Amino acid sequence: MTNFLHKICFWGVLCTFLKGGCATAQPIQLIPQKSQTPQVTEEIMTSPLLPPLAEAEEEDGGFWEGTPPSIIETYFSKIPIHLTSPTLRALRTEVLKEKYPALAQNSSYEKERLSLFKETGQLDAARELLLETSLPNKEALLLDLQWQGGEAKKACEKISNLIRSSSNREWKEQNIYCLYATGEEERGKIALELLSESNSENISLLKALFDPSSPPPFDPSFSKSPFLLTVWSETGQEIPEDDLNNLSPASLVLLTKLEKIPQKTRLLAAQKAFTAGSLEEDDFSRFIESAPADSLLGKFAAALKTQTTEDLLPLFEEAAQDHLLSFIAKVFKADLLKIEPSLETLPLAPYLIHAFLEDAAKDRIKKWGAFYMREAPDEAIAVLPLLRLSLPNIKWTEDHLQAWQAYQKRLNPSEATQHSYALRRLFEALGESSGSPMTGEPSPLSWRQEKSLFEGESLDLLDAAVKSHRQGEIFLLTLNLIGETPLKDVSPDKMARLLEALKKAGYDEKARSLALDFLLAKGI
Repeated sequence: MTNFLHKICFWGVLCTFLKGGCATAQPIQLIPQKSQTPQVTEEIMTSPLLPPLAEAEEEDGGFWEGTPPSIIETYFSKIPIHLTSPTLRALRTEVLKEKYPALAQNSSYEKERLSLFKETGQLDAARELLLETSLPNKEALLLDLQWQGGEAKKACEKISNLIRSSSNREWKEQNIYCLYATGEEERGKIALELLSESNSENISLLKALFDPSSPPPFDPSFSKSPFLLTVWSETGQEIPEDDLNNLSPASLVLLTKLEKIPQKTRLLAAQKAFTAGSLEEDDFSRFIESAPADSLLGKFAAALKTQTTEDLLPLFEEAAQDHLLSFIAKVFKADLLKIEPSLETLPLAPYLIHAFLEDAAKDRIKKWGAFYMREAPDEAIAVLPLLRLSLPNIKWTEDHLQAWQAYQKRLNPSEATQHSYALRRLFEALGESSGSPMTGEPSPLSWRQEKSLFEGESLDLLDAAVKSHRQGEIFLLTLNLIGETPLKDVSPDKMARLLEALKKAGYDEKARSLALDFLLAKGI
């Protein structure tokens, strides 16, 4: 009976994907019942991509309209730097891009905004902001951006002019490196000897430029300065992965440009920067050819030349285990698009669908979703909730949920109830059919328990912002309430509360997109 339900259920949903004849399908019976037969009407556009859901208009035309300065002063500096969710990164970009008018000339706000642009790798925006502001030490800040962008030659040209009229200690340190980099080592040694008398804390690192016999180990403080990171790269040492994980996206990109950094470290930094959205696809592509043959990248590059399922399947399984399907989808997008649905490639379907979901490739999601539902409906039930979030015109009912819950119980018996609870909480927050709980599923939190998930008055502030449709404030508080906690570690109840807020404010598409990011991160 369960098998029958699955097949009937999926054949009904299949019409949402297939071309011709199903755009206005008639009601389809899911399972026969004594008194009433539930019906599903699928009306999906046959265009390759579905139009985005309508988003709320900015009230009074202002992104920050109605947001009090105290909110900015308290929460703006806490905007998270390390975000793997594309949806959260998009919210952060909007929050940083839109200037808060009341603090436009406030030096603390301008400095914080500049720092966030820089650390997240938005260097062009940082330069533009810096040129518009009246911040003190503008020359030093512009110089810092040059080091951050890997423009050592330009930075050294600027230093050669600045050092003539200033005794700034940092510029003296930078001048020593520039003398070394341009082959004037004797002058560099003399400058270093003079600087030693000032007890500079970076003396040991600068000495390693001229005496590589005992290079200093990597110090976390180096990550705070793109100049020191550039100097340290000259030692040719690898950076431990734990330290790489703490580097900002912009610093990771810088490492990819420093040629004396070992290739292993540069490749790992490039992968992390690419995953964080700070390294462009074209910039990352040059690292693929140099990837070790026994690495996941190297193996994928070789397997995609033949595109045999036998070679690709174990690699997709490894990528899924390491939560790298999105990464693989972006890196090898052109090659993956060449793989066509067939009985031979059927085993790849769940991995490709997940990869395309994480990469928001909706045309490929529809194509492979239709194929998977038709050829393996019993297994394809697992991805139906994800497809529903990505393609909202797909019908989702209580019967679909029950079929999905039965699959979860059979495949993941130890996690089935937790997965069901998480899915139902999110769907309820999005206004979807959340259905009935599984036996043994956790009970919903009380109001007091839910509020304990949030610090201080942050939840009350979010509710007030939603009530008044204050767009910038809603996005800012959402970012703060999640922070740098990986999505897989965020509780379903907390995420559901945030999704509910976004939906109430009219940002349905962003809410659905964030829910999809969350479920993919959870492995649901």
